[in-house]
Amino acid sequence: MDDLNHIAARSLEKFQATKKDLIRQHGCSDFEIDFELRLALFLSVLIDGQENASERAFLQGVRSFLGWSPLYESLLTSRIDGLPSYDLAQLRLSKSHPELGVIVLQAAYAIALSDRSLTPDECFFLTNLADALLGTNRDLGRQAEATTRGFYQRDSEPILGGKSTARGPGAAEDASAAAEDNTTLEDELARLEALMGLKGVKDEIQQLVHFLEIQKRRAEHDLKRTQLSLHLVFSGNPGTGKTTVARILARIFKKLNILKKGHLVETDRMGLVGQYVGHTAKKTSEIVDKALDGVLFIDEAYSLISGGENDFGGEAIDTLVKRMEDDRDRLIVVVAGYPKDMEDFIQTNPGLKSRFSKTIHFSDYDQRELGQIFEIFCATNEYALSSEARDKLQQLFAHTLANKGDGFGNGRFARNLFEQVIRNQAMRLSRLGKTLNKAQLVTIEAGDIVMPEALESAQSVSEK
Repeated sequence: MDDLNHIAARSLEKFQATKKDLIRQHGCSDFEIDFELRLALFLSVLIDGQENASERAFLQGVRSFLGWSPLYESLLTSRIDGLPSYDLAQLRLSKSHPELGVIVLQAAYAIALSDRSLTPDECFFLTNLADALLGTNRDLGRQAEATTRGFYQRDSEPILGGKSTARGPGAAEDASAAAEDNTTLEDELARLEALMGLKGVKDEIQQLVHFLEIQKRRAEHDLKRTQLSLHLVFSGNPGTGKTTVARILARIFKKLNILKKGHLVETDRMGLVGQYVGHTAKKTSEIVDKALDGVLFIDEAYSLISGGENDFGGEAIDTLVKRMEDDRDRLIVVVAGYPKDMEDFIQTNPGLKSRFSKTIHFSDYDQRELGQIFEIFCATNEYALSSEARDKLQQLFAHTLANKGDGFGNGRFARNLFEQVIRNQAMRLSRLGKTLNKAQLVTIEAGDIVMPEALESAQSVSEK
């Protein structure tokens, strides 16, 4: 069994010294540097599902080595919870300072390897992370990967390229794409079906897949194929799985031979819009170039029209529309955001309206689905709800859904609630003394779930 505390320390042995140099020489924020590291670790864990025991042990090693108190860790994770989207654009300091970027990439790689293997999703993520942090400096990325594999004595094929550099600038993408070759269309559709809820989304994608399969069969009989725009609008509140579905959809398009690579490149306004005239077109084109033969996913796309007349968002849209036409056989674009905002966004440019003819809506999770998500968090982290706690949780979800506003967090809301509940449980148990049995440590009681004041008041009145 790997000593994950030791490996976590080795992967971050230069982190503190590098942080001090950045603070002294560039005035960087101590908290922001720690936040970027924690975000990279969080995304590495999130990318292939829920946190497992090995990843938890690695994170504990990170906290111990860096001296992060539970309160400080809570502040970092609260910052992550408050992000409008999980995007690599948040890693600004790590991008600007390669010496920090290498360490962050190395730590992300180390936690991904902590359970002894890399999933295809992790390969895609680490490849994109290396590109985002180190750009064309692939030697630094390969060095970070080789160092991390040395911690574990792994002999598997590197995803960022081997010792030879003759494979060219596409080596990382080719390697990560090769990791997906062992999956089938049925495997990817099964991944889609395994997602919580989203029945309408699944039905829409199944319909699209069947259409493309039939068109392929028509071509085999020399029948005319009907051309269909595959660019999509994903509308819905945060936490409904839009990015996850886009990633699966990219791989489905590859299995159907619509796309050559089937990778997903995520971006937002910050990744597309520059700071001066001429900068935006170049910046947008660079992002499109990375997405060629795959899917470009633009989160909160409506923010491109929110800057006023002197804003460069319009230039980004014009460049994007042109590239969608020029590279129509090599690029699929998915734009995502709140429903009403996305309607306004599509109407702002005739080119957008003609190319994005299909909208897939991601509905909010219902009461039952939120409960299932919460129980998944419980099972993953070895907690269990008492029957009274389960009933109270359903009351809370019912009240929340009845009073939700725009931008309801869905899965993120359930995760945040879970984290608050287990903190409450820890506080309750700490008052019982040191002798605690396993059942007490595992069980979440009704009192650990704090109800909104309005709901508590209503219950008190009804009980009287």
